[in-house]
Amino acid sequence: MNSSSVVYDVKTWPNTVAAIMLTLSSFLGIVFNYSIIRNFFSDKKQKSAFNMICTFRASNNLFILIIVMLAIYVPASITGYSYYPPLLESIIIAFGTNLMIYNELQSIYTAVNRLFAITFPLKYNVIFGIKVTLVLHILYYLDRIRNVAMEHVERYQNSNYLLFSTEHLAYGGLMVAPDGMFKVALALLVFPFLINAVTFVRFYYLKKRTSRESEHWKKAKENMVLFAQTVLQDSLFSITVIFTMKLNTMMNHRFWTFFCQTYVWQIIHVLDGFIMLVFNDKISLFKKPAFTKVSPALTGKQVPERNTSTVVVARPIS
Repeated sequence: MNSSSVVYDVKTWPNTVAAIMLTLSSFLGIVFNYSIIRNFFSDKKQKSAFNMICTFRASNNLFILIIVMLAIYVPASITGYSYYPPLLESIIIAFGTNLMIYNELQSIYTAVNRLFAITFPLKYNVIFGIKVTLVLHILYYLDRIRNVAMEHVERYQNSNYLLFSTEHLAYGGLMVAPDGMFKVALALLVFPFLINAVTFVRFYYLKKRTSRESEHWKKAKENMVLFAQTVLQDSLFSITVIFTMKLNTMMNHRFWTFFCQTYVWQIIHVLDGFIMLVFNDKISLFKKPAFTKVSPALTGKQVPERNTSTVVVARPIS
């Protein structure tokens, strides 16, 4: 609860609008990200290392949308206070922010993944197979859990928790200076960009040198579509950095703080799910349509019959 005597709840327009925006966006994002997870587990054709990466990413997005936004931010925005103990709320919000960092660390892995897939498509499964991907992502999760645990030992000792402010409609209590966070965010942004640039150059080289009918080219072309998905997803983190670290200070109004720090954080996880769904194999807009034979009965046209080696003659009824 805010220390101020003024209660910032649903009776104030910023809180009302914020609660509505967060609720609508969260449900939309839940549909997008749940679809990715459902497709992975229900369709055997979806069982690839890259789709597993997307499934982990979608799971992270769902945690932020459901647990952080719908379970903490929306109720607090409406009532004007939080129902959760400070330590628990701080751990949940910190884990949400760590999952956002997790997604960006994953972007570095995915960028290397796409570079290797385009350069050595026939040996891809040896290095970036689904089992290796699973082990690496489990290690990522363990590292994020360790980070949150170590951070909250210090927070508990100093009673400095990461809590949602109903006045500013954003979390507060950071232990790292904004300039330091910006440098880390910039590094996480630039590194995958450089790898993606190398990948693009490599694909352009293959386009010039490789036969369009070769297996190498066909696999590289398929991986280039996934590369485009990776670039779009990487760009989302840059949006968060720009709004949270820079544009947030342009205006001293609590709704602007909400928009820059909370809503942009939420909406990138909605857009992330949407991008993954658009590029997903099951509904991809980039797949060539499959041509099917049309029955003459449906077209009304006579089609000459093919000769067959075996002719079946109907026996007369006696």
